[in-house]
Amino acid sequence: MNHWTSRIYFCAACCVGGVASGQTIFWNSDANAVNRTSADQPMDAGFRFELGVFTGSFVPTSANKVDWAANWNPAKRIPYDVVEQRYGSDFTPDDNDSIFAIGKASYVWGFRGDAASGEWILFCKSTWLWPDANPPVPPGANAYEWFAKDATAIVGSINSSGSPFLMKSAAVSGVAPPATSFEQWQSDYLTGEPLNGPSDDPDKDGISNLLEFVYGSLPKTANAPASTPITLVSGKMQISIPRRIDRTANLVVEVSENLTNWFSGPSYTTTITNDVSALVVRDLTTLDAVHPKRFMRLRASLP
Repeated sequence: MNHWTSRIYFCAACCVGGVASGQTIFWNSDANAVNRTSADQPMDAGFRFELGVFTGSFVPTSANKVDWAANWNPAKRIPYDVVEQRYGSDFTPDDNDSIFAIGKASYVWGFRGDAASGEWILFCKSTWLWPDANPPVPPGANAYEWFAKDATAIVGSINSSGSPFLMKSAAVSGVAPPATSFEQWQSDYLTGEPLNGPSDDPDKDGISNLLEFVYGSLPKTANAPASTPITLVSGKMQISIPRRIDRTANLVVEVSENLTNWFSGPSYTTTITNDVSALVVRDLTTLDAVHPKRFMRLRASLP
């Protein structure tokens, strides 16, 4: 497997029922429906919808949204279709493991935005139960049609009649949306772009695609580098990195006193916070007469 690395330098209560078996899940919302955001604006192309299940006995509620992403297991993601005003796809399980067990309560999660400010809608139905990947019936004999209009929303709203809207998302903040891989982001933002690799820079702004992914900036629109404030705390350098916590990348802050030899890990740095707003890391070496210069850099790589 190829592992890509980029660096940037810095100075100083529902869904319960019986077991289902079958093969293909058709999960859809009605076409040409009115679907709105919390601000009563039409859902746009920034929305993504995922079909999946939650880990173990975890049951999502409006009170435990902060834990949703950590317990979420998506089977498939699709973009919202702004032309047809709907989402729609199908999925055929190829096995049943401990996560996607037969009869597991299943959900659809629609979302847009980042951890600072987003729009979510999560819904399910008591009969939406994960099917048997190897049913004792001929292939295609059982198909499951899971329509948004039949579901109950945990966050956001659904009107089965479609009036005055079918789906309406809710505003959320300070909580992470579902994780996005580089490949998913690449498909969303770099389809048809030949310079689509992690180290490429199609907009020539000096920021690689991997770092655009990490920071949440647009890879084909020139951007200024993300603001990464540095402060001195008891004589030690501390950096705040406003990365997207929902982007699946490995981030390591390294330190040096000569820009040649770089070090990381608990002997050299300490993580102060790693939450939805920022990764904050402090150098463990004090700036003084013995160590008059210190440098920090971020190394990003894909899992």
